Amino acid sequence: MRPEPDCRLCGLCEGRTQVVYPDGRPGGVVLVGEAPGENEDEQGRPFVGRSGKILSDMMSRHGFSRSDVMITNTVKCRPPGNRDPSPAEMEACRPFLQSELQSARLVVGLGKSACRDLMGYDGPMAQVANRIVSIDVGGRQVDFMPTYHPAATIYNKEARAKLDEAMGMVAERIAPDMRFGGFMLDMDGTIYKGGQPIPGAREFISFLRERRIPFVFLTNNSSHDRGFYSDKLRRLGFDASEKDVLTSTTATIRFLISERFGRTVYPVAVPGVVREMDDAGVPIVDEDPDIVVLTFDTTITYEKINKAFHFVRNGAELIATHPDDLCPTEDSYDIDIGPFIRMFEQMCQTTAVVIGKPNRLMLEMAAREMGVRPDDTVMVGDRLYTDIAMADRAGTQSILVLSGETDRAMLESSDVRPTVTLGSVADIPSLVDRLS
Repeated sequence: MRPEPDCRLCGLCEGRTQVVYPDGRPGGVVLVGEAPGENEDEQGRPFVGRSGKILSDMMSRHGFSRSDVMITNTVKCRPPGNRDPSPAEMEACRPFLQSELQSARLVVGLGKSACRDLMGYDGPMAQVANRIVSIDVGGRQVDFMPTYHPAATIYNKEARAKLDEAMGMVAERIAPDMRFGGFMLDMDGTIYKGGQPIPGAREFISFLRERRIPFVFLTNNSSHDRGFYSDKLRRLGFDASEKDVLTSTTATIRFLISERFGRTVYPVAVPGVVREMDDAGVPIVDEDPDIVVLTFDTTITYEKINKAFHFVRNGAELIATHPDDLCPTEDSYDIDIGPFIRMFEQMCQTTAVVIGKPNRLMLEMAAREMGVRPDDTVMVGDRLYTDIAMADRAGTQSILVLSGETDRAMLESSDVRPTVTLGSVADIPSLVDRLS
């Protein structure tokens, strides 16, 4: 049940900008705030201002996001001057709130207004914060946890600690059943960004070594050979060797050898990647190839593009190492291979075979190298459309980290759903300890 945009059940309709509808995933856990504030009134979504950022940051620290729960308000319109809603106004909106709680297993009351409305308590929050009680929702008993409103935590350390504790309790309620047989780790934006390690990433790798949990570094970036990335990881202080790295070039080479054995290849690639292909036994030619392999070539020239165009137009197969549009740098992004794939596909009226993420082939190769089943692995990355999409297609687990390309707004608007969302890989050890 939702109020109509022109709902006139109470006097709040006179001053509102728009109705503030619930956000997130219905059922399970529902977080109930007070009446909407100014930013919520303008955007039509709950918790989008400073309080919303505090709440989202706490959720992220505990491994989930607002898309994993439902967030709503006691009333759906902003009272004038941000005053508390009157009993009559809350009563008018109660049927809508009750309908949102019908399938809830846990309701979290954020602040006094929600606690007064849902559990009839109007005393000091300190006496009841984070103590789970039972409330009646349409004749059904539901767990209710009163806690502090995020706004109350801005200048109050005790309130902040209690709200953080409450989000930890929510995380336990929605915790997935995860298996940590092995980790597949994206690099750019996940382990490092440009030439700087993500804070806590080196400690995370040490944690995996200490626990003897296997891992493989995966990257779609085909602008360098495998040795370049292992050298870079070591320079940045990571305990890693070349055997710990799987690039989209490596995956493409294995595909060429297993699925296109003996066919000649014209690579659009940097010299080091061409040598890597040649050393692996891929027959490299400069004229009349069977296959054009398109990589992230930072030495690309018009001559290379034009030769590849003529080869593909005359019947050569087009194979691309990965589909990424952008490559992250320390402070920005560089253009990657994706636009070139689309250019060749359009100009030559063909469809490229794309090997890297999100193709599950890389995931399956990584699982074999670690000696574990693909469905026991966890893909960790910062990109929904490659890292997380690959895990989704392979039916395995994933952790989205918000240290790279994807932000919360992108996550909330996407149909691709990670198993868990964290701020960075620094948060993974506590997740493993909590769910193991």
